[in-house]
Amino acid sequence: MCRGKTDHRLLKTAQGNTGSESYDENYTIWWETSFDVLQCCGCREVVLRRTYMFSEYEEAEVRFFPPRVSRHSPEWANELPWELKSVLDEIYRSLDANNRRLPMMGARTLVDMMIVEKVGDLGTFAMGLKALEESGFVSAKNREVLEAVLDAGSAAAHRGHAAKKENVNSTMDIVENMLQAVYLLNDAAQKLKECTPPRPARKPKA
Repeated sequence: MCRGKTDHRLLKTAQGNTGSESYDENYTIWWETSFDVLQCCGCREVVLRRTYMFSEYEEAEVRFFPPRVSRHSPEWANELPWELKSVLDEIYRSLDANNRRLPMMGARTLVDMMIVEKVGDLGTFAMGLKALEESGFVSAKNREVLEAVLDAGSAAAHRGHAAKKENVNSTMDIVENMLQAVYLLNDAAQKLKECTPPRPARKPKA
């Protein structure tokens, strides 16, 4: 789908459930559902828009199928191990549904999976992060950042905490940067180092 704002062409409209009900001679409530098939004038993708109007609501309830993309998967995600990529995809789909708790739990899961894969299951997150730092996968500062992600994920999982949207996005920024650094940039740096010719030795002064 397009990542910017584009015009859409209306292909088809269908009327859904419509009705009304009288409570007394002076008061009647009503409801109406309509469906619009829209095609993006940019990428040509087709979506279904469902609009539900209820006389007791201040605004209409509008939903899109598939939902609007709230956060796009980075281009390098396909280079991740399949298990990590699968969890990451589920997190993005959860974000598209405007969830708050599930993405935080998913971010915590990704950090846990990375720890287990790189240094093994050491029993606690604290020990796992310490081993990551000692093994050179993360710096001391990055370890503190990952601790914040784990704490936020635990709050969502065990205390039902619903993070604010900006905090969810910050968490995803941290996790994406971590995955890219650990799984892609380290290998790329090593390959670059192997391909770079060594600096010539200095000639001794006469």
